[in-house]
Amino acid sequence: MSRSLKIHYIQDRLPVVYRYRQVFRWFMILLSFMMIVYSLYFLLNFVHTETPVFFKIMPLGICFIGLDSVLRKVTSLNSISFMPQHLKLGYIAKRSIVIPYEDIQSLDLQKKITFYMIISYRDKKGELQQLKTPASFPHILEIMFNLAEMAEQAVIPEKMQGILEYLKANADNEL
Repeated sequence: MSRSLKIHYIQDRLPVVYRYRQVFRWFMILLSFMMIVYSLYFLLNFVHTETPVFFKIMPLGICFIGLDSVLRKVTSLNSISFMPQHLKLGYIAKRSIVIPYEDIQSLDLQKKITFYMIISYRDKKGELQQLKTPASFPHILEIMFNLAEMAEQAVIPEKMQGILEYLKANADNEL
């Protein structure tokens, strides 16, 4: 059974925003925060000098895992917005990054344990910057396809060019 790709050109529909499902994202942040609060509650109310070492260390481990999860969720990429003149990368607890399309230098997909989308661009000072985000972001193929269309000057590796041509051949609508 073959599934077709749902790739759309977005140039005529700008602005377009791609993001994680916000209900799920905030639910996971709340759940992680509750893990932290409960482990601290457990430490303060049930751990005493005669408590076994395991029960002293376990709440600290759970607290650390919950804190790590919260920090990852609030500092990782939350949304990608295609605007008429620029790309806007949004975060929950960090300042958004705005990249004019003409400042994008290259676009790549690399595998280091997992796949990452890498965007190289020049910042306002003219310095080369690199943004690396997991390719598990929702609609990443459509994002990469449209980013390559919007930033025509970007250098794209040969393998990546083949992927983009395949996506272009299977796109649902025409430019």
